[in-house]
Amino acid sequence: MEILDRSSKTGTNKLGLLLTLLDLAPTLDRDDPSITRPTMAERYLEIHWEHARPYAGAGGELTLRQSSVSKRRNDGTTADDTTVMQEIHRLRKLLADRGCGNLRDKPLDVVRHSAEGSPWQQEWAEEFETALVKVRATLLKNPVDKLQNLPGDPEPFLYNVTLDESGLTLLPGVAESLTRFAGVLRPLVEFRFAQTVARINRITQPVDDVYSHLFGRDRIMPPSSMRRRLVQLQGGRCIFSGDSLPTSGGSLDHVLPWSRVHLSQIENFLMTTSSVNSKKRDSLLAPAALERWLDHVHTKSDEIRQCADDHSWPTGIDSVRRVASRIYEVLDTSTGVWDYEHGIRPLGPEGKGEVLALLR
Repeated sequence: MEILDRSSKTGTNKLGLLLTLLDLAPTLDRDDPSITRPTMAERYLEIHWEHARPYAGAGGELTLRQSSVSKRRNDGTTADDTTVMQEIHRLRKLLADRGCGNLRDKPLDVVRHSAEGSPWQQEWAEEFETALVKVRATLLKNPVDKLQNLPGDPEPFLYNVTLDESGLTLLPGVAESLTRFAGVLRPLVEFRFAQTVARINRITQPVDDVYSHLFGRDRIMPPSSMRRRLVQLQGGRCIFSGDSLPTSGGSLDHVLPWSRVHLSQIENFLMTTSSVNSKKRDSLLAPAALERWLDHVHTKSDEIRQCADDHSWPTGIDSVRRVASRIYEVLDTSTGVWDYEHGIRPLGPEGKGEVLALLR
């Protein structure tokens, strides 16, 4: 809250780093909560990727800047945006130049899957690595070195930069706290991010519009053909309620809620009825519901992976399970979790033990 309220900001770099830490915290080893610069740079770029989509403003479409400062480059040109956004715009132009402009508004994982085996695979790999190198080079100076600089000069309270500057190490308890309170912290950081972008671009429309553009769930929705396939893999029924689903798809649910962690792997998707989706909302699953989900993804694992491959969508149940384990490990037992039979109930010590056993 001190960072959000009192740190100086001429752009979104610090807020982008906070979102990066929130995303990576559940993936870290408890005994070694270190984040390498390559890992940090890649996640930082992924977060910003879809922010480059044209925004429908009051005066028409515009490209949203994320920095209020223009800097003179060594070659005499002017950089009027953050490094990560400049690199993303360059990568988007490459896609358009190669006749793949339709991929620009897809999640970055989908773009990378689509590049595999394509005529532009090598060129994309080289240009993407160039972008990561530039982002890695700027991250330590801004925002890593500046994020914890606050009035009163407090000691570092989130992380220390490693001696060789190869990355950073979260201080004791930070990874657990960021994971535990992500459901509260993420919306706060994202909304302040949207406010900053609206101010920089002098947008008079409601901040909610900018927020939805930058962080709305619609950004990562799979295509309708993939949603229909998921319905077929579930036997045409919601695995929680057993109710029939419309062949058009029904409602897509993030098993691990989007508000808590941004996982777009296909295994984190289930098709539900609109009634079930509205009741579950952003809750984690109770043991019985979690068991149904795990049983489904294991029973249909080959077909789910094939569906992901056919739609160039990311897959990886092991990574989803690891993140789920970390979230439940640090969860207070009084936290409400959702089950179709009983609605929202406290997880409880026994429920926490059941969930962790299932995830192992």
